[in-house]
Amino acid sequence: MMEVGRVCVKIAGRDSGNLAIVVDKPEGLFVLIDGNVRRKKCNIKHLEPTEQKIDVKAKASTEDVLAAMKKAGLEVKQRTVSKKEKKKSEKPKRKRKTKVKEEKPKKEKKASKK
Repeated sequence: MMEVGRVCVKIAGRDSGNLAIVVDKPEGLFVLIDGNVRRKKCNIKHLEPTEQKIDVKAKASTEDVLAAMKKAGLEVKQRTVSKKEKKKSEKPKRKRKTKVKEEKPKKEKKASKK
């Protein structure tokens, strides 16, 4: 039942309630999913398959999966940008605090008597 292209609903975890597409079936009880969820390996016990199936190749890229979902008339959620994709903004350099040295009057040494 869990073949490549099967539309499923994620029922457990942080992405529960979102649509997922089976992208690859690597081994046993696990499948690779993508779509309105993060692309990751998922236990099939955490997925509820629907009757729909879309045409995607095995190990298709995320862009291909989202395009196929739009073509099939499925809702595609806007993805957030991951930390890796964000450009690192330059922080202003912190200036080190320096103490201002005040000149103290030097004590005069008394001449020793010999």
